[in-house]
Amino acid sequence: MGWQAVAIALLAGALVGVLAGRLGRGAGGGWLAGGQLDRRLAGISDSLDRRLVDLDRRLYLGLDGVQHAQSRAADTAAEVRERVAVVAGVAERVLEQARDLARLEDLLRPPQARGALGELLLEQLLAQGLPGGAYRTQHAFRSGARVDAVLLIGDAMVAVDSKFPLEAFARMSTTADGEPARMLHRRAFVRDARRHVDAIADKYIRPDEGTYDFALCYLPSEAVFYEFLREEPPGDSCWRYAMERRVFPTSPTTLYAYLISIGVGLRGLRVEENARRMLDALATLRGELDGFRRDFELAGRHLARARGRWEDAAHRLDRFDGRLADAAGHATELDRAGAGAADELLDPGDGLSGDGLTGTG
Repeated sequence: MGWQAVAIALLAGALVGVLAGRLGRGAGGGWLAGGQLDRRLAGISDSLDRRLVDLDRRLYLGLDGVQHAQSRAADTAAEVRERVAVVAGVAERVLEQARDLARLEDLLRPPQARGALGELLLEQLLAQGLPGGAYRTQHAFRSGARVDAVLLIGDAMVAVDSKFPLEAFARMSTTADGEPARMLHRRAFVRDARRHVDAIADKYIRPDEGTYDFALCYLPSEAVFYEFLREEPPGDSCWRYAMERRVFPTSPTTLYAYLISIGVGLRGLRVEENARRMLDALATLRGELDGFRRDFELAGRHLARARGRWEDAAHRLDRFDGRLADAAGHATELDRAGAGAADELLDPGDGLSGDGLTGTG
């Protein structure tokens, strides 16, 4: 702000000179006294100082605002450059992915490559929608035909094929609506679809080999599934033809819904089977418990008899002990009586002494 200050100083000096010349003259054109002129000049000088300070402050604030705005603009420009760089990187990655997709499309042009990709996607859906052991891939029939997968439902199987021909559909999808070539490609698509349905029905519906009387045709995209559903002409569609041959077309979405429903049903069957096993085990335990109760009651009866016999033997022993005590008492009395009788026989007063026995007559 150097040149602004110089310009303001020059302007202030010019104004002071003009005002001093005017103030030096009186109202009648004469010159004022020295004291009055000094006071007026001092007042004007103070007023100009205040105005210059205010003007300088405003200029400073304005320059500060301009510098702040320039700083924000620089930050915004830097952020915009960063975002542009990010968008450029994303665009580069999108272009790279587009080139990768183009290369993938070129790789998938052969039917074998598309078939392998369809089998891989089908296997992923089966793994996500069904419990382990509920499906099997690359199942071979006695005729030598090999289906992509079979669903193990109960005692039978459901064949699932994923090798759908897409050449006619690809040509039809790249042709604009209303062009005669699109109708030709549509007819070719319908012809290929019906041939594929016939092949599935003939090769994979084998009730004599343990399959149900229907099969599933896995279509690789929803667009192909929509073409199956289209009725052109009205009343005629690939879907109706497939239903007549007991082949059910499925898209990735509908097949996943079918698999979820089947998985829930299989889990229900497993729960029912486990419940039946538990009931059988409980019935077996009930039988064993009944047998144990019978044995326990028999043992109780035996113990009751043994206790009765023991009590009877105890009573008999008590009676025998009483009798034995009585006999011992009688023996004691007899012993005492015999001792008394012997004493009476040996008494000297009865003349049975030794002298008496040997005395002379």
